[in-house]
Amino acid sequence: MLYTINRLALLAFLLTVTVAMGQSNSLTSSPYSLFGLGTLNPVGAGKTNALGKSGIALSGATAINSLNPAAYADIFKNSFMTDIGLKAERNNFTNTNDQNTETTYNFSNISMGVSISDKSGIGLSMSPYSDVGYLLQGVTGTVEGSTDTFSSNIQGSGGLNNIAANYGYKLTPKLNVGINGSYYFGNITETEYVTLTSDYLSIAEVNHYSGLRLGFGAQYKANSKFTLAGVLTLPVTLKGTQDREVYKIINLVQSEVESETRDIPSFKLPTELTIGVKYSFTEALTMNADYKRSFWSSTGMEDNIGTFTDQDLLGVGLEYYNYKPRSGYLGRIKYRLGTNMDNGYLEVNGNRIKNMALTSGLGLPLGRGNTVLNLSYSYGQRGLISNTLVKEKYHLLTLNLSIDDTWFVKRKYE
Repeated sequence: MLYTINRLALLAFLLTVTVAMGQSNSLTSSPYSLFGLGTLNPVGAGKTNALGKSGIALSGATAINSLNPAAYADIFKNSFMTDIGLKAERNNFTNTNDQNTETTYNFSNISMGVSISDKSGIGLSMSPYSDVGYLLQGVTGTVEGSTDTFSSNIQGSGGLNNIAANYGYKLTPKLNVGINGSYYFGNITETEYVTLTSDYLSIAEVNHYSGLRLGFGAQYKANSKFTLAGVLTLPVTLKGTQDREVYKIINLVQSEVESETRDIPSFKLPTELTIGVKYSFTEALTMNADYKRSFWSSTGMEDNIGTFTDQDLLGVGLEYYNYKPRSGYLGRIKYRLGTNMDNGYLEVNGNRIKNMALTSGLGLPLGRGNTVLNLSYSYGQRGLISNTLVKEKYHLLTLNLSIDDTWFVKRKYE
């Protein structure tokens, strides 16, 4: 029992640390994080990062599948699984006049799952939901009511985190169902430094959002080769408040002009429906494919820069694993390849912010059990070059340590 308590204490500590990291660092440098709540985090647990972000039909028997709560029903008895992820991203931005390169890195997720009966399992996870990290320099304009001009630099940072609780239950040997509860919370900060002839203004706005969201999942194992799955995520309204501070600097003397806390319009997240399949061509080769539709149009959300529109996402991945007894370490490595694409949920000046990526990865076994070091690499691009948009090309590396341990087994002493 002491061993169990120590594991729970470690998980609680890691959750505390990752919450602090998520709120204090920008996990992205994309200028598209200026829109809405920022860029939505594409990184998940385990091997799904290398499979084109697909995998809602994957079993949760030997690794955490955070994409579908129904998968938690497959966790083996006495099994305790954790998944800790890191990511590094290098972005190249190009517009009609310039190009720039940025690198960011941080944690991507921490998850746990445990069996609570022969037919059910539960899990907890913590991950960034959205990331904000942009810098606009040299924005110029004219002071309203005069001919004086000003220039400003605008910086955005922060994002939202997602703490999720999952429960899966095995209704029949072939059918799993599950429920998910997610709590979204976080801060998005925008700071603007305005320069007028000899005066300076500092405007800092911190938006706080939070809300609860429910989701449901199912997996139907038709036979040993084919699994059909679905996930429905309900809409949610995130309540918002804002801390706003304005300072004026004249002759190097700072004075407070405004300081207040106020309510701001809520932000609505849409209904999301995902359908996925897993098919084994042979014992060594398996395919996963997911299609997801996010109904942003029904939220009625508006943005000063663009229009929210329904989003379609498609992900496909292949895994090759041809293990044979006495094949050695190389025979135990899992090889993965995938692709994903989406047409974006924002439309700016009639242009959709589309995204496309190629993914690849390895599952490197550690020891003789199911503990695996999952590595993935993705190359992708979003947006296009126009007067108001940039083309973003990115290289994304992820590292996930997936640990499968055993609980509540009495040790034998001679």
